[in-house]
Amino acid sequence: MTEKKHHQPHHFHKNWKQDSEESINLQVIANLSHDVRTPLTIMRRHVFQLGNECLSVKGIASLKKIDHQILEITDLMEDLLTYTMITSGKYPYHPTTTDMVRLIRNFAANWYPQFEKESFHIDVDLPDEKTFYWKVDPKWITRMFNYLFQNILRHAVKGTYVGIKVDVKQERIIVMDKELDMKGSSYDSAADIGFLISNYMLQKMKLQAHFFSSDKGTIVEICKSEKEMKEESFQHSST
Repeated sequence: MTEKKHHQPHHFHKNWKQDSEESINLQVIANLSHDVRTPLTIMRRHVFQLGNECLSVKGIASLKKIDHQILEITDLMEDLLTYTMITSGKYPYHPTTTDMVRLIRNFAANWYPQFEKESFHIDVDLPDEKTFYWKVDPKWITRMFNYLFQNILRHAVKGTYVGIKVDVKQERIIVMDKELDMKGSSYDSAADIGFLISNYMLQKMKLQAHFFSSDKGTIVEICKSEKEMKEESFQHSST
């Protein structure tokens, strides 16, 4: 009597290998992020100590630039880890029916002190009673808007205005600035990891971003993707 040999399907080995490689990549990025963050924290501590010394105006300006660059690298490592996690399916995604006006109101309130600190004029135009709902992950869309607002602060040389508006009827979230060309900034560049993360999150949530730039500034509109709107229109016409 011969013993039957059981062969595992080829796709099982292929999927196992892919999962294993993704886990290794994620672990490498996580370790790298930790290893880089530790010396950066030490560097910031020394920058803070030097700030208490008697320095020239140029010396103080240089320290501020160094501190800013340290924060940039720290954010970059965090973004790299986030991008690796979301593209490998390790970043939790929990879509839920979300009151978008309420979410934007809370988000704007959280960002208000940061813009005020940088002498921005903040114009928030939100309806008091009307709203609309999207099925999105609140943490994901909040993070996406964080990238957008960080980019406004990063590239604001002349522009000291930011406007946030919600069009309930059209279900659009509109962010405006003055004298700041965000279309030419890293946010609208495929080479920027923050843009890659934002774009991935938008696609996952079936949303899209439109940029309208001129010499007066930039308008960014966040709305449902064309595919999602067509599907909803088809469902309504079928009922």
